[in-house]
Amino acid sequence: MGMGGAAFPTQVKLSPRDGRPVDVLIVNGCECEPYLTADYRLMIEAPRAILAGAQLAARAAGAERIIVAIEDDKPAAIESMRQAARARKVEFAVLKTRYPQGGERQLLPAVLGRTVPVGGLPLDVGAVVINVGTAAAVAAAVLRRRPLTHRVVTVSGTGIVRPANLLVPIGTPYGDLVTYCGGAKDSAVRVVAGGPMTGFAIGDLSVPVTKGTGGLIVLGGVEVSRPRETPCIRCGRCVDVCPMDLVPTKIALAARAADWELARKYHMAACIECGCCAYACPAGIPLAHLIRMGKAQAPKET
Repeated sequence: MGMGGAAFPTQVKLSPRDGRPVDVLIVNGCECEPYLTADYRLMIEAPRAILAGAQLAARAAGAERIIVAIEDDKPAAIESMRQAARARKVEFAVLKTRYPQGGERQLLPAVLGRTVPVGGLPLDVGAVVINVGTAAAVAAAVLRRRPLTHRVVTVSGTGIVRPANLLVPIGTPYGDLVTYCGGAKDSAVRVVAGGPMTGFAIGDLSVPVTKGTGGLIVLGGVEVSRPRETPCIRCGRCVDVCPMDLVPTKIALAARAADWELARKYHMAACIECGCCAYACPAGIPLAHLIRMGKAQAPKET
């Protein structure tokens, strides 16, 4: 299972495909969301494991090139990875820090100038993308015969006493992580599994860490406050910030009205649920939430 959050099966990514040759493997070191720094710490503390796993993954996928992509706000991680890669045939792409740079559909154009077609995969443009955590796990499995039993989790937010990156056993209750980090502050009002943009609020801290858990964010009242929702003013800000070039307000309002034909007309399935539209909306419309709910409720096409 991929460690980047989407939990896409690694075996599927690395299996050769007839008619779709892979020429490049991209190791994704771009942190997917604000607050999360698990990948950053892993690149500083375990660069050789990441690079070894990348070489093994490239061999499995048949890729001749390996490119490590890191955002420019992580100079310590860039230096650590470069030092570890001195004797290896590895390229580096230092990218502008911009959310959601860590998404595959944004990463490939930024690194290679290739665009993944709607409904397609990086395999369709000759590339495979794996997270740095996935690469380290591949190295542990192949070289150490060690199963995936632990992962790095960021515990952060203004509502936690002592933010930290923790290497924890999979299955550890969220409550244990909060306790280890000094507990929640009095100002804490919400706990989010994942990142603040795409994560899910949880009400039960006995929920366990899974392979796809990259972060646990404890938010204060100021961070979760949102303006009162007002009618859409057609300002177009959601369109300006959408990394998929969609019209989020059209999709969201169609989903709210259960107008599935209109929602599909505006390509609801292409939305990556990054949350940029809702963050930018001056009318306070929960666009990303409405689109996410629309995807779950829409009748399956036959």
